[in-house]
Amino acid sequence: MKDGNQALFSIGVVKETTGLTERRIRYYETLQLLTPRRTQGNQRLYGQQDIERLKHIKQLLDNGMSLRSVREILKQEDAALAHHREDEVERDAESYFLGKRIARGETPGHGSLYPLRNRADIMRRLERDEDTNKGD
Repeated sequence: MKDGNQALFSIGVVKETTGLTERRIRYYETLQLLTPRRTQGNQRLYGQQDIERLKHIKQLLDNGMSLRSVREILKQEDAALAHHREDEVERDAESYFLGKRIARGETPGHGSLYPLRNRADIMRRLERDEDTNKGD
């Protein structure tokens, strides 16, 4: 079965692929270490990312980590991935709007203020850009 372009697998296929028992896979779900999709009939369907996550969990546990430690590692990895995706979206949006301005014949202005973390840096950037634009 497919969800968009992603193949989805039954728990039986996941069991064979990961070497985990159905009971163990369901247990990890109750611990909220993964969230498989569900059919209208409530059958679990797993994507390739779910399979990779289960393999990762199994590897961490096999290396002697506790479930608590595994949960913390997964939270950190999820947070890092979400942050990375947000950065990609911002860069894509910035590039899109820059392209629109260039297409309208505008001269590209200063870069994004996004990487600047404090007010002093933002003010210096804006002042520098104003000085640059006055020289034109």
